Amino acid sequence: MLEREKEKAVTRDIQAAVRMSRELRSDFLGLGDRLYREHPDVWERVKDDWREVWLPRIAVDVEVTSRLRRLGTIAEPLPIRTP
Repeated sequence: MLEREKEKAVTRDIQAAVRMSRELRSDFLGLGDRLYREHPDVWERVKDDWREVWLPRIAVDVEVTSRLRRLGTIAEPLPIRTP
């Protein structure tokens, strides 16, 4: 159950980053670089309009697999600090 919840949380964060990338017209996720490496012929056709035209429309599939390990391995409880 914890692994599924973590997967959902990470997926939401990634989707939020993709939305922000589109809104800012900034390819900080490196999608254009990935397109260039995997499909250089396509990149040559879209590179001039990448940020303005193609980045906001590109489909991004997010697949997250999470595996939690060593749950509950803290030897000492964390101290509680009061402000």
